[in-house]
Amino acid sequence: MLIIYGIRYLNYIILIIAIMKTLFFSMFFGCFLCLYSPMNAQNGTQAVTYKTIELKVDGMTCQQGCADGIDRKFKTVKGVKKSTTSLKSGTSKITYDPGTIDIKSLISIIEDRGYTASISRGK
Repeated sequence: MLIIYGIRYLNYIILIIAIMKTLFFSMFFGCFLCLYSPMNAQNGTQAVTYKTIELKVDGMTCQQGCADGIDRKFKTVKGVKKSTTSLKSGTSKITYDPGTIDIKSLISIIEDRGYTASISRGK
């Protein structure tokens, strides 16, 4: 009689272990599938691939007004993730979404502020 009850409890234990393994693997691999999917799992939009370009900027005379002014302008531009402009090197390094804004537009934003810009390095 004791053996029959032991086998019954053993079957329950095996069933519980199988359920726990299934839950663990679905949580573990489900999480990684969301991270590496090209679609954003939360809202179903396409994942953004940013590019970085370095533009040569001529005509800047000061860091605060000129270089920082370019960076402030890029903060308001849709598709620009980050901008770092340096008076010392005379460059503006811009991380942007090529699906939203193109290089020609980035250059024209700088030129609209009164400076000349050209491609220095791009990826």
